[in-house]
Amino acid sequence: MSAVELVFQTLDLRTLPAPGRVAGVFSAFDALVPGEPLVVIGAEDLDPLLLRMQAERPGLFEWSPLVDMAGLHRVEIVRREKPGRREVTEALSWDHDRLDGLEKEAFEAHEAGDHAKAGRLFRTFAAGLRRHIGFEEHLLFPEFEARSGLPEDHGPTAVMRSEHREIESLLDQIAAQIADPEAGGAVLAARHAFHRVLGEHNLKEEQVLYPGIDRLMTEAERDDLVRRIQAYPG
Repeated sequence: MSAVELVFQTLDLRTLPAPGRVAGVFSAFDALVPGEPLVVIGAEDLDPLLLRMQAERPGLFEWSPLVDMAGLHRVEIVRREKPGRREVTEALSWDHDRLDGLEKEAFEAHEAGDHAKAGRLFRTFAAGLRRHIGFEEHLLFPEFEARSGLPEDHGPTAVMRSEHREIESLLDQIAAQIADPEAGGAVLAARHAFHRVLGEHNLKEEQVLYPGIDRLMTEAERDDLVRRIQAYPG
């Protein structure tokens, strides 16, 4: 079960006095076991919290903005299995796995007939995947192109950008159908096409692109890039 559904691991900052909110988040985070998620909800932008965590809990967490609800900001924070400076391959492969889990849950709900839950989970998944595509195209790809000498219209990043457009189109198709009880085979056909494209795409990223950028950067540069990826808006 994903942190989206783990209500008992949610910390609503509105329930805490303003001077104690950051301390409250740190206390809740420090109590997590590795791999355990915490969803933080706030009425205000949570970016200052991210910067505090990056400064005071460096390398200890994953940070994933969730779909805002009723004007509230929401983020999932997961304690890492091992602390230390980050590599792109680990951080982005982790996000692939997180997103795969959300998509699987959405279709499990669809197959169980809970179409409202399926729609809610798929919206969270789609927002996360669009953010993932965004930070790849705006942060990761330019670093790879600059360091490898490959222009953006040639080489692996050109292929990745083209596949991103296909993935986004299929996301739109599924999002329009998954909460519809009458969608039936159409949404499953769209999912099959989506898995075909995304599966091959993720494999190329995890086996070629991510290790490639890790090799082209120093340890400190890799860690800084992951910090900027964490700060990429949801």
